[in-house]
Amino acid sequence: MKHLILFGIMWLCGLMTVVAQNVPQVIPALQQWKPAKGKMVLPESGKVIISSDEEGALKQSAEILVQDLKEMFGWNYRVVIGKQEKGAVFLTLSKPDKTLGDEGYRMDVRNGVTIEAPTAKGVFWGTRTLLQMIHNQPEGLMRGQAIDFPLYPNRGFMIDVARKFFTMDYLRDYVKILSFYKLNELQVHLNDNGFVEFFGNDWDKTYAAFRLESERYPGLTAKDGSYTKAEFRDFQKMAAIYGVNVIPEIDVPAHSLAFTHYNPRLAADNKEDGMDHLDLFAPETYPFIDALFKEYLEGDEPVFCGKRVHIGTDEYSNETQELVEKFREFTDHYIDLVEGYGKQACVWGALTHAKGTTPVKSENVIMNLWNPGFADPQEMISEGYQLISMNDQSVYIVPGASYYHDYLEEEKLYNEWTPAVIGKSVFEEKHPSILGGMFALWNDHVGNGITVKDIHYRAFPALQTLAVKMWTGKNPTLPYAVFDEARAALSEAPGVNR
Repeated sequence: MKHLILFGIMWLCGLMTVVAQNVPQVIPALQQWKPAKGKMVLPESGKVIISSDEEGALKQSAEILVQDLKEMFGWNYRVVIGKQEKGAVFLTLSKPDKTLGDEGYRMDVRNGVTIEAPTAKGVFWGTRTLLQMIHNQPEGLMRGQAIDFPLYPNRGFMIDVARKFFTMDYLRDYVKILSFYKLNELQVHLNDNGFVEFFGNDWDKTYAAFRLESERYPGLTAKDGSYTKAEFRDFQKMAAIYGVNVIPEIDVPAHSLAFTHYNPRLAADNKEDGMDHLDLFAPETYPFIDALFKEYLEGDEPVFCGKRVHIGTDEYSNETQELVEKFREFTDHYIDLVEGYGKQACVWGALTHAKGTTPVKSENVIMNLWNPGFADPQEMISEGYQLISMNDQSVYIVPGASYYHDYLEEEKLYNEWTPAVIGKSVFEEKHPSILGGMFALWNDHVGNGITVKDIHYRAFPALQTLAVKMWTGKNPTLPYAVFDEARAALSEAPGVNR
């Protein structure tokens, strides 16, 4: 009987592999493919064509495609304003389409390649697919038509740069990698601290860092690695060109040791809570944190120039109800502050942990749902929050730690996980309150010998795997073993591994 079951599994995998051979293999997989006879070979010198009336919307995408064709294959293409031609790549905008939404696209491979979409972002995602198709089909592209669109609008990665500094060049490269796999969010965790028990239980000696230049508070910025305001602003603008929203995060009122090192009067008096907790009753706390956020939100060219800002709000003490109510007031205050500058506020889920009567705004607020004990997903949906699925037991990487994951369980995630799975709660796919998913890279253990390259070995395969599930949802089109072999052959991104 066991032999029959094994044979059946092998037969099914073989059948899926045969089917897959008739579909262009890209990551994430195409939603739909209608094959046609034969193959089409693009010339090594050619044109990327856009029409004159769409030049403003599509020229940037066309120029990036030309650059990437050179980087990946050594091909010499140029952007041309004109009409569709045989043997060329033609990028064009189409009418609004409910099937495609804001990020979907259609691709037609016949005597050339046409990529059309209702939005410029959809066209750009189509160019990422084309690059992968060329890479995976060196003998010529399969002829046919693709219809492709994401199941979830928010697909992301969170990186803790506070406890391990990553250069700006590294972050810019990671934007290109995310973009190549159609992930569209990068949350940058800008401040945090080590665990006091690893520093002799002395808060004054415990490592803490805030990574962004501050003119309002000279000396606050970490001296062992930081980003200037100008380069962080330019980084967000560069990411937007590649279809990636950068979400800067200032994490308060816990994880705030960098701020209490700078001004000890901000620290909570309760030793059990720790010096990394802000004192929410201290008269200086609100003015200090208000001014910090405003430094990056004010002006005609704000440093936080994207559409979302994360205010932290996780793992604060719930020791007394008075603290809970003050925490809820604090959370609502900074949601309001961020929204006052035209941004959408993002928070960590903590309101089950901090049950109380003080109202906290939920409308149009995005919550990273990371632990059901801190925020029960059904409860948060009932309160009106929009959720990002990133359960700590499934998609947290903590390099070198004995808890969470050193490496993610990629095969299990590939076969079982979608953003609709939040811990033990399983919702319907495309639940209206679940915007998508995100995985996280936390550097809890400061100075543990894990290098940036070590971290990439952990993050990159996870990125490929979860990109599939955030785009296509529950049922992957390939057996994991076939996917695993295919993704190993695919490059990180054009222009990254120089």
